[in-house]
Amino acid sequence: MKRILLAAMFFPLVVHPVQAAGVRSTNKASSGNSIAEIQRNAEAGYADAQLKLWAAYYSGEGVAQDKEKAVFWYQKAANQGDAGAQFLLGRAYYLGDGVSQDYEKAVFWWQKSANQGIADAQYNLGLAYYNGAGMPKSDEKAVFWYQKAANQGYADAQLKLGAAYYFGKGVAQDKGTAHFWIQQAADKGNAKAKEYLSKLFN
Repeated sequence: MKRILLAAMFFPLVVHPVQAAGVRSTNKASSGNSIAEIQRNAEAGYADAQLKLWAAYYSGEGVAQDKEKAVFWYQKAANQGDAGAQFLLGRAYYLGDGVSQDYEKAVFWWQKSANQGIADAQYNLGLAYYNGAGMPKSDEKAVFWYQKAANQGYADAQLKLGAAYYFGKGVAQDKGTAHFWIQQAADKGNAKAKEYLSKLFN
């Protein structure tokens, strides 16, 4: 029973909100561009402006907050291949944030972003495979994507990868490798990793 409970604690589905690469505060003082200028550039097809406009509408900086308009603009950037926008669009579909919730579309966009090396997308794709959200459940594919993100130093992915090795889920059980990855996460300050080091290896 302890093993089952610990496994459940290791594998919740969590979707972390992050910014697309290069997107920061969008008010005139911080960006050097007025909303009107950003709007013109976004309409002209510049992905960086589309992402600034997404951030403005999402946060309500310089414009009235409107998550549907936010989605409209990072959809534009995602369609141009911007990996950060693709991650954000996947997150929007997963959470139903400004769009109707759709796990399959979430996975579609996370896959595109993950293939471009975005660790957040790789991690969330691993969680989606583990939970069977938007695609058939696969522990093996979950581990594949955890590994990708873990190799980039993503602490939550390192913890999940360590847990997979500890419990033998999607990979051959190897407690030495489990300890290595959980320790990596703990060294980055991950509180759960520190807790599980104490519970599992002491």
